[in-house]
Amino acid sequence: MELKLGRTGLAIPMEVRCVLNLHPSVRTKYYFDDKKKAILVYKYPAEECLFCSGKQQIICFKRFYICTSCIQSLPLLRVFLERIERERANKVKTKTLTAKRKEALDRLHQAMKENPETSQKKLAEILGFLHAWVSKLTRNIIDS
Repeated sequence: MELKLGRTGLAIPMEVRCVLNLHPSVRTKYYFDDKKKAILVYKYPAEECLFCSGKQQIICFKRFYICTSCIQSLPLLRVFLERIERERANKVKTKTLTAKRKEALDRLHQAMKENPETSQKKLAEILGFLHAWVSKLTRNIIDS
């Protein structure tokens, strides 16, 4: 395959146009990358809705075309995205405890029962843990 430069412009073979989804009505711009020795094809956005591909009542918003019905449904999209974010946040919070952490939590809980007025630093000395580890385990107890 080769590209040919004719009187009217650059002739792109049919196979390449099919792969790049370049129909005759699609406006394009071409750049040549010296380092990669490649031609880059930039397709201008078509005047159709970004979400539903509709062509009625189109508004251009930040270089994208959106129809009025999709704009009206954007609050529903926001609600959907917020629900997904909440679900992701809940998945992060529900981490499973490793055996080592569970054992350390049990030992810390027992030591806290036996020494209720003891500081975290003293608990760390009693259990043989680092103070930071006791602090982290304590936050784990409070969160659960």
